[in-house]
Amino acid sequence: MHSIIRIKKHKSIASLKSRENHTYRRRETPNADPAKLHRNKLLYGQENYSAAADNFLQEYSSAGNKIRKDAVIAVEFLLTASPEFFDEGPKNERDERLKKWCEAQIEFMKKEHGEKNILCMYLHLDEKTPHLEAYVVPIDNRGKLNCKGFYGARNALNQLQTRYAAHNNVFGLQRGLKGSRATHQQVQKFYEQIKQPTKVNNENLQKAVKLEAPALKNILNPDVYMKEQEAKIYAKVARLFASTVYENKIIQQAKKILREWKRAEADAEKLKYKLESEKEALQEKLNRQTKAIQNLEQLQSDKNELQKQLSNAQIEISLMKETLSPNSKFK
Repeated sequence: MHSIIRIKKHKSIASLKSRENHTYRRRETPNADPAKLHRNKLLYGQENYSAAADNFLQEYSSAGNKIRKDAVIAVEFLLTASPEFFDEGPKNERDERLKKWCEAQIEFMKKEHGEKNILCMYLHLDEKTPHLEAYVVPIDNRGKLNCKGFYGARNALNQLQTRYAAHNNVFGLQRGLKGSRATHQQVQKFYEQIKQPTKVNNENLQKAVKLEAPALKNILNPDVYMKEQEAKIYAKVARLFASTVYENKIIQQAKKILREWKRAEADAEKLKYKLESEKEALQEKLNRQTKAIQNLEQLQSDKNELQKQLSNAQIEISLMKETLSPNSKFK
């Protein structure tokens, strides 16, 4: 079983607000079960974490600190583990394990980013696998907004994975592996193999120990006949039970492939999470561009109106000049 941690960077309050709507299911969440919504709960920090981040940035700026336009203002964490970690044992054991695991995740985030910099830690129990969403402001030990100082290095995320696995080792969780060795070819080979062995059952066993009808020569020489029949029966039974041993090996292979598929599923969830994040970022960018186009269109409209007013004003000025001219015919 593996510990799983992923991060996403947020560069705007609007992006955080979008995630907040996801956190509290204010928008449709296909993987979530509405009947289990009541089980979700806030474990640490504030519910309205986008507003909390906004207030923090205003205080940070008021203190004379500059915030770059492309600065990461918050980091989102997804904390979870292999599904079987949460599923093993009776309900009371699962509940107690989940409680201790949640407490350990809060300790980890405090250790990583400091208690005062955690905006929110929220537990989701309405999806297939329990998981925590955590949001922090990346303030370094100098008191500066500095996400790059935490996750800018090339191997920073690998080191985060290692620290997280070490922290959760007490639960028997290990560091996740990169990629997955579970392939279509392996599974196809497995299905081909399980079709081959002969199953040991009563019917096949009776066939294996059944004596062949003796010929006349066998009746005249019963000792030779019995030895031949004994050898044949021994070979048939050996093949039957050899297939049982073979099946045990197949079962072990099946378990291995199942583990690999679970890893592949976790990788797929990770990719989905990344794609959702990229989609939200693109949507946010599209919204900004749409707004900019709308503003540009409004400016163009205002420009045309001003030009029209300017043209009218110029006509009025010309008329006034003609009226005030000494040679004007209007005198």
